[in-house]
This record gives sequence, C-alpha cells and structure tokens, in this order.
Amino acid sequence: MAKILDLTGLACPLPVVRTKEALEGGGDRGLIVMVDNIAARDNVTRFAESRGCKVEVAAAGNCYHLTIQPPAGGTPSSCVFPDAAPATLDTVVVFASDRMGEGDPELGAILMRAFGQTLVQMDVPKKLLFYNRGVFLTLNDSPILAELKGLEDMGVELLVCGTCLDFYKVKDRLAAGKVSNMFTILESQMQAARIIKP
Repeated sequence: MAKILDLTGLACPLPVVRTKEALEGGGDRGLIVMVDNIAARDNVTRFAESRGCKVEVAAAGNCYHLTIQPPAGGTPSSCVFPDAAPATLDTVVVFASDRMGEGDPELGAILMRAFGQTLVQMDVPKKLLFYNRGVFLTLNDSPILAELKGLEDMGVELLVCGTCLDFYKVKDRLAAGKVSNMFTILESQMQAARIIKP
C-alpha cells in the first residue's frame, strides 16, 4: 500500500521539499501526495517526472492526489537519484541583495525566503558570498538565518562583505558567516566551477 503524505496548506517550496524527503526515505511502496493548490500540484509533478517517476493526478474536492510511482524496477528513492549522482561542482552562491529578482520588494523578499529554504535541500554549495544588501540575510533577524546556520554546520563557508556591513552600520548584528573582503570574495568567484545568483 502506498504511503500517504498530506501537504495541504503548505506554500512553495515546501511541497516539493517534503516530497523529496519522503522519496529519499525509501521503502518499496509508492507515494500519494495530497496538495490543495494548482502550483503545488504542478511543482510536485514536475519534480517527480524530472526524476523519471510516473505521476497520476486525481482531483478530490478542493485537493489533488498525486500518485508517484518509481521507474520500472526501481524504488521510491530512485525518483530522487535516478542515476549515479554527478560529481559535486565547486558551486558558489552569490547574494547581492536581500530580495530575489527585480520588481515588487515584498514579492522579492518572499522569493528569497523560498530560495533559502530550498537551498538547504540541494547539493551543498562550497561557499556563500554576501555583499551590498545581501549582507542583511546574515543578520540576527534574517528570514533565512536558520538555513544559513544549518549550511555553516555542514561546512559551507559564508563570506560577508565587511565594507558593506560597515556602510549599513550593521556589523554588530552579524549572526551567520564571517567578515570578509573584496579580494577573497572575488577570488572565490574566480575559482568557482559555477556561480549561482538568486
């Protein structure tokens, strides 16, 4: 019998994150995921299908039931890692702002919070760099402080622009990462195999 995962009421990116965690839990059963909005339905479906799983969608009142089956001969965890995992690149994530993208500041803050929550579920980057308004994400009232501390605990290096902290007069509120300088920030980017900038 398939395992049932009730993800109703959860906003992006949590439905995909919780589905990934459930699939990684393994076992030999399929998985039925319950969501209550179209965005979650589509995001979970795309995630599972991108991993080689089959997804059947059924509407049930105001909810959607997504039955996720692994590839033939596979297990649920095959949906997360369909092939041997590729070698992890030396990835550097650059935060030049405390918001993601241009446009409405409130939406940008929501997207950055979702990015931070999702980042801890991905392959662990080598370094995180924070400069300009990105340094606000490392302060004691950051909406992603718990995620940043979790990444630090996993050995990810968080480098925070000291000039930026001084400019905004917030150095005394630094709660994650270590104060760095432009030479080290630039060197980290030049040595990176890939750079991601939200």
